This record gives sequence, structure tokens and C-alpha cells, in this order.
Amino acid sequence: MKDYFKQSSFLAQVNQGNEQAFLEVYDFYVSKLLRHVSYRLSSREAAEDITQQVFYKAWQYLMKGDKIDNINAFLYRIANNLLADYYRKSERNNISLDDGLDSNLERKIATDPSYSNSIDHNLATDQVKEALEQLKEFYRHLIIWRYFDDLSILEIAKISGKSANSIYVGLHRAMKELKKLLV
Repeated sequence: MKDYFKQSSFLAQVNQGNEQAFLEVYDFYVSKLLRHVSYRLSSREAAEDITQQVFYKAWQYLMKGDKIDNINAFLYRIANNLLADYYRKSERNNISLDDGLDSNLERKIATDPSYSNSIDHNLATDQVKEALEQLKEFYRHLIIWRYFDDLSILEIAKISGKSANSIYVGLHRAMKELKKLLV
């Protein structure tokens, strides 16, 4: 489906401000961008707001008469700029691990095996998140874009403003560092 958005006829419709074409872009990308933004924020509401702002800014850009060459890279670049703005404007609030624990946690684990399995899955996810947080910001972004957002090397290069070769090397180094942190 992503290749459909790269077709010059479709891109021309989007660039001309065709609402139906833009809604197709929205429908295809909204869940992907929400996942991308949610992974980088602790608040689901803030992630939803930023995701909506991405499409609002993209629409404003088109209404000014500007043109988009690569829809995917363009939307992710807007999202990353909005995330940077968000972090510049607000302080991160650290939450203690004890804040969310239920006093009956041991009983829940003992009586509900699926609850225990979900905790194991959440712990593994939390370990990966912690390890990612320890990486250099550029490495963290590379891993998220490539493996969580399923972007191509060329799309990542366009978003980051770096060459494809630098993205390949960066991904290799990022994965090497991540493996060290997880072992």
C-alpha cells in the first residue's frame, strides 16, 4: 500500500489538496504515527494530540501550495519535530515503580496465569525500553524507525538528513550497543 502513495498520480492529487487523497494518507498512517509517537512519550493523550498535529501541519503545508515528495518521510519528520518541541516545552515526570503496584499483586500472579504471562511480556518490553533509553539519541531513533516503524533505509535517510550509508553503519552500531545493554 505504501507504494501506492508514491505513485506520481496519487502524489499529484495530494499536492493539489485533494481531501479524499489526504484522507487515504491519514487512514493509512494514523496508527503507524500514533505507535511511533506513543513509544516515545509516556502519555497516550499527548501522543494522540501530537499525531493529530502531524496531519494538521501536513494539511496546512499543502494548503499553502507547498509540495510533498515523499509522504512517509514528510509525516515522520513533522512527528519528530513536534516531539522535539514537546520535550523542549515540558519536563519529563519520572514515576516510581511502586506508584502503580497493587497490594494484592502476589495473589493476582498466583491465581491468574495469563496475568503472570502479561507481566513477563511487559518486563521484557520494559527491559528493551530501558536499554533503548541508554543509547545515544540518534541510535535510539534509528532502531525505532527501522524496527518499530518499519521504515526503509532510504526513508530514514530522508527523515534524518543523512546518507543511506551512514544509516546502515549507524543501525549496525546501534544494534551492537543494544545487544551489549541487553546481555
